[in-house]
Amino acid sequence: MRKILLAIGVLVVVCARSDAQDVKPADVVKKAIEAHGGAAALDKAKIARTTAKGTMNLSGQKIDYATTAVHALPDKYKLETTGELAKLKLVTSQVLNGKKTKIRATLAGADQPLPDKAKDETIQAALVQEASLLTPLLDGKKFTLKADKDAEVNGSPTTVLVVTGNGLKELKLFFDKKSNLLVKMQRKGLAPGTAGVVEVDEETFLSDVKKFDAALLPSKVVVTHDKKEFLTMAVTEWKFLDKVEATEFSVDD
Repeated sequence: MRKILLAIGVLVVVCARSDAQDVKPADVVKKAIEAHGGAAALDKAKIARTTAKGTMNLSGQKIDYATTAVHALPDKYKLETTGELAKLKLVTSQVLNGKKTKIRATLAGADQPLPDKAKDETIQAALVQEASLLTPLLDGKKFTLKADKDAEVNGSPTTVLVVTGNGLKELKLFFDKKSNLLVKMQRKGLAPGTAGVVEVDEETFLSDVKKFDAALLPSKVVVTHDKKEFLTMAVTEWKFLDKVEATEFSVDD
């Protein structure tokens, strides 16, 4: 009996590996690109300004927030967020310009201490943003793609790819098998904890795809940390730009 169980176990492992090996990552990405409006449309989204609003769980409180982001990928990114914590105005900003970063948080106008690790998260945020636009994933000199075991997202089967390279920490992308849309991203991220910044399992769920210009992009985002809801976001605008003024990404004090 023990030998039979062992044989079944080996068979399951082999089958799982075969399923992953049968997947051609580049083909998965190409289908996803078409599902999201095509390469030309997604390439236009590399320089854009977005606005969004939602809720965030911070310091045990659920707060409303609004955010504006502008990026000129691959190496220029800025995110500004405003909200209210304990009836005090909270403002945060993250800027990436090449290899330089600047981050700041104020509560009621007073600067709040931020850990150095937060700078790395700004760099990772820009890399994740770039990867989510899919077309850069086909650059083999920049990113490496590997098939992982299939998984379900909200009850639907997905094809899973692991993305590394270009300074990006391991990122998993989940593509719906029926629609070919990118529906989830997963990575190890950083989040505020009771004893300071802690590493979390960050899952980002993407849904409610809408047409912004010619691209089909998610308008609803839900982020969980260690399976607990961290934030929800409703994207109200994607405005594609020809260029962004250099002053937008100033990191000088």
